[in-house]
Amino acid sequence: MKSFAAPTTLLVILASLWIAAFFSFRSNELTIFPSNVYEVYALTDRDLGGFSVCDLKQTDSVITADVNIHSGMAYPYAGIGFNLMSVNKRPSADFFDFSRFDSIEVLVETGRMRNVTTRMLNNDPVYSKDNLYASYRPLQKSTAVGKGVVALSLQDLNVPDRWFADRGLDKDDGMKYLQRGVMLEVSSGEGTMLGIPDEIKLRGVRLWGENHSFVTVMYVVLGLMLLLWIASLIWIRRR
Repeated sequence: MKSFAAPTTLLVILASLWIAAFFSFRSNELTIFPSNVYEVYALTDRDLGGFSVCDLKQTDSVITADVNIHSGMAYPYAGIGFNLMSVNKRPSADFFDFSRFDSIEVLVETGRMRNVTTRMLNNDPVYSKDNLYASYRPLQKSTAVGKGVVALSLQDLNVPDRWFADRGLDKDDGMKYLQRGVMLEVSSGEGTMLGIPDEIKLRGVRLWGENHSFVTVMYVVLGLMLLLWIASLIWIRRR
């Protein structure tokens, strides 16, 4: 029986290392704000023909957007945006990969408005043109602010029907292009009163999710470890 002790001991050591690595790296997490990594911009609907206005004030811990939502288009809005293609004040050559994450959490406070819209803008390889805001594929959802925390699964964000209609498409084509992220925005939501000054205070934006490729590799490694342990026991027994 002593001959079986060596491979079993090695398995226990490797399993301990596997557990430590698995629980340390199984999740992806990224803080968009507060940080100084991504460029912040005042978001309005003027690129889409609207007349809403937004004035930003930013500190290390909070971004305040003084907004006034005006009519002039079907869906007016204003708020706060993050340019994910501008990293540390330098242009990024790579798109932002939203597919690495499952959920988003936004810490936000508002004045009068009850809802805010969380929006991702992705570069559609067919319809998008570089630096043309209206051409990016939007994925969004309007939700109640509640107690100051908006938590969403990225799968809950959908492309508005009007975006497809503007491009002559009859229905949702099911594409999201999460690997081609360009911008992330928090703006006024559905039902916001028009022509009345309001504010959005943003205190945090965080993305998180399971590192699916890492988890898959780790399970393969675990299976190989068990197979090698069983093979070593059979080899010892036959000797």
